[in-house]
Amino acid sequence: MFLAMVIFLTVDFLRLHINPIKSIFIILFGSLLRKKEFTSLTGGSYLMLASFINMLIFEDKGIFMASIAFLAVGDTMAALVGLTQGRTRIFTLKKTLEGTIACFLSCTLVAYLLSVLPQHNLPLKIGLIGAGMATLIEIIPLEVNDNVLIPLVSAIAMQIFKMIST
Repeated sequence: MFLAMVIFLTVDFLRLHINPIKSIFIILFGSLLRKKEFTSLTGGSYLMLASFINMLIFEDKGIFMASIAFLAVGDTMAALVGLTQGRTRIFTLKKTLEGTIACFLSCTLVAYLLSVLPQHNLPLKIGLIGAGMATLIEIIPLEVNDNVLIPLVSAIAMQIFKMIST
């Protein structure tokens, strides 16, 4: 995970500071980038950073897997549904009720799947706490990139709830 994070961050920093690399990157991946990612780190770099941090902090495999899946699945579904079906704006002009519902439902599905897979051993009630926190972080307009906050905050919430409930 460390190596993957270093590779992503290195490519991103090179792309941001060396024009020939930036040009090649845009040709290859430009259609996948959000407007703000042309001048800042990509969501993939933040995902790798969050994965590495969570892997260091959280020993529980189920909590780690859920927190990263909440970002990969929940945040993606929020964006897809929000952009294509979103009509009811909430908090900011960028977030929609439809996207938020899609985020929560998909995170809930992740929590359920990880609760029934024996190798992950994530109790459903703990996963649902994480799903709720991931959705809350996704919807709140924050300055810090949600690709870092969703996995970190949802994992912290699940870890706290796990400690309290045992």
